Amino acid sequence: MLKGVKNVSSFGKIKFPERFKGTIVEKWANYWKNLLIDYRQMLQDLRTDIQDEPVKAIKWTVGLVSIITLACNNPNEIDFKDNLKRIDNEVLLVSEQCRNRKAIEHLNFLDSCYNEEVIHYRNMGIASIMYVSALNDRCDLYKAQCPYLRPSFLSFPSRIVDIGIMGRWWNIYIKTNNYDINF
Repeated sequence: MLKGVKNVSSFGKIKFPERFKGTIVEKWANYWKNLLIDYRQMLQDLRTDIQDEPVKAIKWTVGLVSIITLACNNPNEIDFKDNLKRIDNEVLLVSEQCRNRKAIEHLNFLDSCYNEEVIHYRNMGIASIMYVSALNDRCDLYKAQCPYLRPSFLSFPSRIVDIGIMGRWWNIYIKTNNYDINF
């Protein structure tokens, strides 16, 4: 049993002076006493549930640890920019005859998206996405203002440029893995 939770019953035996009875101090003490009792009961119930169904407990533990690991290793936009710049610099060291044409086209597309400010980042908790829009946020054309001309939600998957999970941006990794092999 837990050390701090073991003596919750002794916490209820504390007597307040008459001047504190019915005041906010007594209500505050009762709140914390009831909170400790609730948490003690919850921990006891959790212990019995784990003993009754260990396989279910293991599944929940593995699931929670997996979600926490994914959330902690979720890449951000700075990681994407650093990776893009690193690959751009590595590609410059390879002669043009040896460069993979598809990898270079993808890198040029990403660079032009950054230049036009149409690439955006979204954090989804356990994964991140980079996507492009038709116009940048500062554009004031009629096309940007009209709600009927905005892209639909169904077209969103086609606008995704990269997905980041487990500390890596996967699309740029796959497309530029063999940047120095000209097929």
